[in-house]
Amino acid sequence: MPVKVSVVIPVYNPGNYIEDCVASLRRQSLPPDEFEAIFVDDGSTDDTPARLDALAAEVENITVIHQEASGWSGKPRNVGIETSQGEFVMFVDNDDYLGDEALERMYDYAVANGADVVVGKMAGKGRGVPVELFRRNHPRATVDNAPLIDSLTPHKMFRRAFLDRIGLRFPEGRRRLEDHVFVTEAYLRADNVSVLSDYVCYYHLKRDDASNAGFQRFDPVGYFANLREALDVVEKYTEPGPTRDR
Repeated sequence: MPVKVSVVIPVYNPGNYIEDCVASLRRQSLPPDEFEAIFVDDGSTDDTPARLDALAAEVENITVIHQEASGWSGKPRNVGIETSQGEFVMFVDNDDYLGDEALERMYDYAVANGADVVVGKMAGKGRGVPVELFRRNHPRATVDNAPLIDSLTPHKMFRRAFLDRIGLRFPEGRRRLEDHVFVTEAYLRADNVSVLSDYVCYYHLKRDDASNAGFQRFDPVGYFANLREALDVVEKYTEPGPTRDR
């Protein structure tokens, strides 16, 4: 059976927070032979590598890749893309988890609408998530007719052939907003973006120790340099006017 979806999970010292992520993958309504989960361990120093290896030995559709610590999520996600065999790639953080029908619903929605990107409804567990974007389904969403700009995290489903065709990968290295650069370009260059709002696909969790990447110490120099890069993407792929001004 061809692999429909590859789920890529960058991993670094998640401790027990990874358990909900793993459990949600094993509960998916999409049959196990139609998706794969690729855990890319970015040099974890806890017991995660051994736990993941044991999991991969037990579960056929789970793969584990170990690499030296890169310090951020961009490189592990890129390694996952290159390893993936699925028609679509879905990015999940190691301390978040999926709704039980997320992969099946998002894949079917992508196929039905010819989407290069599918944005599934999110729910926050101690973290803010977009609200206005998910008030209704948007089979053909653009930055003009839907508030896509409210959701620039990478926790979405992307057509692998689309990523390859435009050569889109995450900026690597310790860089804030690297996901914003990636997602902004995907939105602006996709033939179609679909927003699925009638089912919670993704649960975005704030850890008790607040050690998610988004809660790390603020570096203004790096932040604004990367924000400038995201704005450069907008300028490159839009014409002057209301769309660019958003």
